[in-house]
This record gives sequence, C-alpha cells and structure tokens, in this order.
Amino acid sequence: MNPVRREEILPVAEFVADRQRHLSQVLSAQAVRRVALGPNMTLLFENRTTVRWQVHEMCRVEGLHGDAVLHELDTYNALLPAPDELAATLLVEYPEADQRDRMVRLLVGLHQHLWIEAAGQRWAARFDGEQFNEQRVSAVQFVRFPLDAQARQALAAMDQPVRLLVDHPHYSHAVELTRSTRGALLDDLAEAVSPS
Repeated sequence: MNPVRREEILPVAEFVADRQRHLSQVLSAQAVRRVALGPNMTLLFENRTTVRWQVHEMCRVEGLHGDAVLHELDTYNALLPAPDELAATLLVEYPEADQRDRMVRLLVGLHQHLWIEAAGQRWAARFDGEQFNEQRVSAVQFVRFPLDAQARQALAAMDQPVRLLVDHPHYSHAVELTRSTRGALLDDLAEAVSPS
C-alpha cells in the first residue's frame, strides 16, 4: 500500500477546523475493519485512512510540525500492509491492571496462535518480534497476515465463511468475518497492489 505522503497531512489548525469531518471518515473506515476476537482482544485492520488519522492526531495532540511530522509518517506508515498481506493492530484488553498484567504473562507464545482460516486452510499471523519476549507480550501488537492466492480467493468467495481465530492455551476464540469487513479488506488488498 502506498505510504501516506507529507502533502496529505494538513497543518494542525486546518485539521482541527475540520476535525469532525475527518473523524466521521475514520470512524466509518474503522467500523468495518474492527474485529472483536472474544471479549479481550480486538484487531483493527489498518489502511491509509486509519494511518493518516493517527498521524493527524499525533500532530494535533503534540503540536508537531516540520521534521517531526516526517517522523510520525515514518512510524505510522510502517503499519500499512504490503501487497499480498493484511496488517492490523491487535489490542489485548483487560480493564483491571492486575488481570492485564497476569494475562500478558500467560499469553506468552501468542505469536504462534493467531490465524485467518478459510476453505479448510489456515494462514498464520506474523508478529513484530520486538513486541514480545519470554516473560510477557505487549498489550498492543502489530501483526501481518501474508495471504497467498488461495487465501485471497477464499476471502473473496462470499458464499464461504472466513474466520479469524486465536487458539492459545490461555485464550481461545474464533469469529467469522462479516461480508462488510471482508469487502473492506479486499479493497485494502486491491489498494496495496495499485500504483500511486
């Protein structure tokens, strides 16, 4: 997917003046790309709209301009999917601090237990290796799902279910992706391979 360019980032005052319209756009984009995986994990699939919003928000909150904007673009553009993959932010969400601390320790090995499943096949998520270690996992993970031609065909075959699942010994849930989510992800895959 083509990175968000510097010229797409508005000056802070201009963004703030029209923030409500931008917020409506990103909420619409996020609504179909947000997938609850059981009660304590959420995946938000990223695309150019979600990344552009995050850069704008960081600039607004931190009062960033100039080279600092370029740094934010570099940071958030890294979340965009490459061709033939989906990219998502995975949130491990436990409201109580004690429970969250316990679970991020119990969920060690999560990077081997997240999948997209369709047509009797599974495609594993690829995690950022800096976000977990032998003692704990980060409560915010950046994951990618490399998809071969069979996976893309399965995602497009709306008459067949596609599931997102986690099968960790301490957290096991599955959810079928809705048609609207699948349509949005197919759009993202198409955009990832289109020229700028």
